[in-house]
Amino acid sequence: MLINDQIDTERFNCEAPVVMEDFHTGQRHDGSMYNYSRGGMYIELDYPLKPGSKVRILIENGKAGGHSESCVAKTVWCKEIPGAVVLYDYGIGVRYDLDVNASSYMNKFHVINGGANNNNT
Repeated sequence: MLINDQIDTERFNCEAPVVMEDFHTGQRHDGSMYNYSRGGMYIELDYPLKPGSKVRILIENGKAGGHSESCVAKTVWCKEIPGAVVLYDYGIGVRYDLDVNASSYMNKFHVINGGANNNNT
C-alpha cells in the first residue's frame, strides 16, 4: 500500500546538499536531500513548494571533484516539519520527470542515517 503518494521502490538513505530551482519563478533554494529511490527523492528546505511544481535539482558531488548532478522533477507533497531541532522547516517529496537510473547515484552519495523523515520520497 502506498501512503502519501510514495513510490514503491527501494530507498537509499544519504545526505547531500542540494539547490532546488523552481521552473515557474526561477527562485533557488538551498537544502539537503536525505534519501532517494529510482522514482524520486526526499528533500528538506526552508521554503515550501506547492505540489505539482516543476523543479530542477542540483546535487553537489564531493566525490567527483566538485561536479554537480542535476535532474528535473515535480513536487508530490510538501509538509512543515514540526519542532525546532531540525535544520529545515519543510520536508518535500519529489518524483523525477524522466526515468532516472538510481544505480548511477550509488557511488556519488555518502549513506547515512539522517533527516527528519527519511522514509518518504
